[in-house]
Amino acid sequence: MEHLDFEGIYNIEKDKILRYYDRLESRFKNLSQIQLVARFLVNQSIGSDYKDVYNTLLYFRDKIEEEKDLLDLAFEWIRAQKIRLEYRKYLGRAQYPYNNLSLAVDDCIVKFFLEYDKYIRKLLKNDTREFNFSALYEIFFSPYDSKNLNIKDILDRHIDKVPSYFQGLDKINTSIIVLRSGLSIIIVKDYENVLFARNEEKMKNQLKFKQVKVVQTKPEDKFYGLLLERMIKTFCVRKIKISHKEIESAVSQFLSSYFKFGTLYHIDVFKDMLIQNLAEDLDSSLSDKYKNPDTLDTIRRSISNTITSFTRINKVKKLDGLAWKKDLTPILKNYVTKFINSLQ
Repeated sequence: MEHLDFEGIYNIEKDKILRYYDRLESRFKNLSQIQLVARFLVNQSIGSDYKDVYNTLLYFRDKIEEEKDLLDLAFEWIRAQKIRLEYRKYLGRAQYPYNNLSLAVDDCIVKFFLEYDKYIRKLLKNDTREFNFSALYEIFFSPYDSKNLNIKDILDRHIDKVPSYFQGLDKINTSIIVLRSGLSIIIVKDYENVLFARNEEKMKNQLKFKQVKVVQTKPEDKFYGLLLERMIKTFCVRKIKISHKEIESAVSQFLSSYFKFGTLYHIDVFKDMLIQNLAEDLDSSLSDKYKNPDTLDTIRRSISNTITSFTRINKVKKLDGLAWKKDLTPILKNYVTKFINSLQ
């Protein structure tokens, strides 16, 4: 995949949208370029809201190459959504062993983003620090309906996670680190949505032939908090602020690892296992300075109290896997948020 023609492959009808920009410019002559480009992007359904888009443009304005300007950045933001559409189509067809999330991330990065990284670096100056690219990729490839594109929050997440290394005057290539930092959570979320859609379709087909039954837990069934454990381990070492979106994604992955959509579960079947697995994942994610001989038991008791409180207000105890995930996600997200805050 050498020297891909991104402008040709992911054509955005530049002439057409440029004519629209020219009409905006004629209509709003009193606006500065940054205000105009922000309005232009929001009207193209890019970004979360005007303020977030404006602040993003303001931050990157001085980092754009001399022969380019804010409109070039805007065009690439629009093009990124076309690339996002294509890689999501690819995810929809991809099959990974045991629903391997890490493999899904690396596969998409290799097939879609390694060459893109070379392409997009021509947009910004050579001395641009690496965390800026990582933050830019998170902004560019977030979904249309993303509500958390505050540039300051995003930069805070990336600034210590993606360092710039130099050998003499030359910057060492850290593209893989940059891409993983900027895109991993987005790709994982997209792949989880693919898995959900597949399971939902499978459920519909099964319901044509037989009634859904309550299943008993098999000895090998577990909740696996891979993202949760990795996220907290990183926090213990680097103290990087974790967003509510990242916590929600990690909790969602934890619940999705066990619940199967289209299957009914009684809370008594999985409650103790959920408490034990979550406690073990949180305990194993802690560095030694946060642990003592009673840490696991303390975490287990606090989770148990949270879940017990939940079961008291939950009148229907037998629900579909999707319903359990929706009900439990905000409760566990709140618990994990408090747990992380206690590590400050």
